[in-house]
Amino acid sequence: MKQLLLIPITIAILILFYPTNSRSTSNGSPGGKTNSPMDGQNCTSCHSGTINSGIGTATITTTIPTSGYSIDSTYTITLTGVKAGCSKFGFELTAESGNDKTGNLIITDNTTKFINSNNAVTHKLSGTSGSSTKSWSMDVIRQTKVDSLV
Repeated sequence: MKQLLLIPITIAILILFYPTNSRSTSNGSPGGKTNSPMDGQNCTSCHSGTINSGIGTATITTTIPTSGYSIDSTYTITLTGVKAGCSKFGFELTAESGNDKTGNLIITDNTTKFINSNNAVTHKLSGTSGSSTKSWSMDVIRQTKVDSLV
């Protein structure tokens, strides 16, 4: 159950900060760059640099209780990046469990958008500016798995 929280934390830490040199657009990740087991690629395929080598910090806060989430309950996830002197930030977040993208992400912040077949969230151009800090929020709901629809 706690995998739903662990994967986004890992992903956010890996790619939260825009490196100084960018070869991509600032309108969000193209998708599939979270460095998760299912995505297999990270932000360095579009940005220069080495992941987890900067001096900034990334934190994730969530309303998911420490005892774990409940099926069909909605929780808020907030990503915050802090780096002195930084004015551009970005991220891509996905939730995975085993070999499945899991949980339904819900856009609650008009500076974020869906990508990767709606299995991930990234920033929009309007969501990159900050003054040494930047935060984004979204909701996630873990629903019961449906094996088939008739």
